[in-house]
Amino acid sequence: MSRSICLALAVAACGAPAAGSPVAARPTPPAAPVAAADRVPFSSDARAAELAFLRDAIRDTYAHLEVKQQQWGVDLDALFARAEPRIRAADTWTRYEAVMVGFVSALHDAHVAWRRKRAATEPRRRIVRLGLDTRLAAGALIVSAVWPGSSAEAAGLAVGDRIVAIDGDPVDRRMAILAEVRSASRAEAAVYDFAEQWPASRVAVDAPLRARRIARERGGAVTTGSVVPEVGGRPGGTPPALALDHAGPVAVLAVHDLGGPTRAFTDALAPLTAQIFAAGHGLIVDLRGNDGGFEDNARALAAQLVAGDVTGGSTRVRLSQRAREAHRAWKALPEDPEHPGWSVAQPLTVHGAAAQRYPANLAVLIDAGCRSSCETLALLLHEAGGRLIGERTGGASGAPITIELPSSKATVTIPARAMYDPQGAPIEGRGVAPDDEVADDRAAITARRDRAREAAEAWACQGQPAPCP
Repeated sequence: MSRSICLALAVAACGAPAAGSPVAARPTPPAAPVAAADRVPFSSDARAAELAFLRDAIRDTYAHLEVKQQQWGVDLDALFARAEPRIRAADTWTRYEAVMVGFVSALHDAHVAWRRKRAATEPRRRIVRLGLDTRLAAGALIVSAVWPGSSAEAAGLAVGDRIVAIDGDPVDRRMAILAEVRSASRAEAAVYDFAEQWPASRVAVDAPLRARRIARERGGAVTTGSVVPEVGGRPGGTPPALALDHAGPVAVLAVHDLGGPTRAFTDALAPLTAQIFAAGHGLIVDLRGNDGGFEDNARALAAQLVAGDVTGGSTRVRLSQRAREAHRAWKALPEDPEHPGWSVAQPLTVHGAAAQRYPANLAVLIDAGCRSSCETLALLLHEAGGRLIGERTGGASGAPITIELPSSKATVTIPARAMYDPQGAPIEGRGVAPDDEVADDRAAITARRDRAREAAEAWACQGQPAPCP
C-alpha cells in the first residue's frame, strides 16, 4: 500500500477532530449499496479476535511502544477498547480496512503498516495523479512543478501558486486534521507526505476520471479551476536509485532509493565513487525524499565514502519470539540484564572501504522525507565528518518484521529494532537534526531556487581552488 493511500485511509479512520477543535466536522454522506465482493467473509467475533491478536503482537514485539507512550500517550488497551465495537460492525472490506489502518496509524509510525491482498472478485483499482507537485513552505502549500502538457498546465496553474482549497475543502482545514492523523512519527513528516501525495488518488480501473476543483492564490487573487488527473507516469519516469551530477567542480550524489539487492546496489555505486574520489573538489550527498530501503545498502554506501571505522549510533532489538524467528542474526543476540526483553546495544558501525578520507568538504542534504535507513546513512556520514544541511529527518527507525493475521490473512509490519544517535537519544519520533537548518520559502520556490542545495554547494566549495557556482 503506497504512503499516499495509507495517509488517505488514516485521515478517513481518524475522522473529524475531537470536540473543541476549531475544525468543523463534515456531514456523513448516505451509505452506498454494498457489493457482494466487499463483504467480509468471517464473523464479528473473528474480527474482534483478529484485532486482539494484532494488539498482543504489537505489545510483544514493537520496539517503539515506550517512545510512543511518552511522546503521544499511546495506550494499546484504550485503542483496542475504542476500535473493538467498530471492527465488530465492519462487515465490509472497506470498513474493515479503515478500522485496521486507523488502529495501526494511532501508533504514529509509518513502518507499522497493514496490508491485504485483494481477491480476484474485488474491483481493481489504479492510482492516478494530478500533473503537478507541491511543497510546504511556512505552512503554505506551494506549487513547485507543473507537468508539461498536463491538465494542470491547461488550467493555468504555475510554479509559486498557493493551493488554498482542494475540491472545496480548505487546505488549512486539511492541515489541522493532519494533527489528528497518526500515520507519521512527527507532524512535520505527516505534512511533508501530504504535500507530496495529495495530488494522487486511487480509483476503480474502469471508472471515468473525475476532474478535481483546485483553488489557487496568486498575487492576492484566488481563482478556482478544474484539473483532470493524468493516467501516464511522471515526466522522465522514476529516477534511478543513484545519480551523479556536478555543480561546477562539486560532485552531487543523489540517493533516491536504498532498496533493492545489495549486490546490484554496490555494483551501481562503485563507478560513481571512483569518479567522486578521482576529482575530490567537494561532495554533496542529497538524501532528501529518500524514505529508506535496506540498511545493508545504507552501510555499503557509507563504507565506500569513508576510511576506517565509523560508528553513527547504536541499535537495540525487542527480543520477542517473533523477532528472533524473523531474523537469523537476532536468534543469538544476548539479552541486556539491565533492560529485560531487549538485546544489548549493537554499535551502528561501518568499516570504511575508501583508501583515504575524502579530501574535501562533504555536505549531506536531509529533510523530513529522509527516513529509516536513510537516517542511518545520515548518521554515519555525519560522524565521518559530513555537514548536515536542510531540515530535520522524519524520525522513523525500523527493521520491521511481518506477521499474518489469522482470519483475513492480511499482514502487518511491526518494527522490532530501535535506533539511537551517538548521544543515546532515540531516532524514532525525533529524527536527525541538521547542523545548518535551511528551508525554502515561497519566493525561493517561485524563483526555482533550492536554498538548501545552495548552502550545501557553498560549504562543499570552501577551500577549493577551482571556480564554484
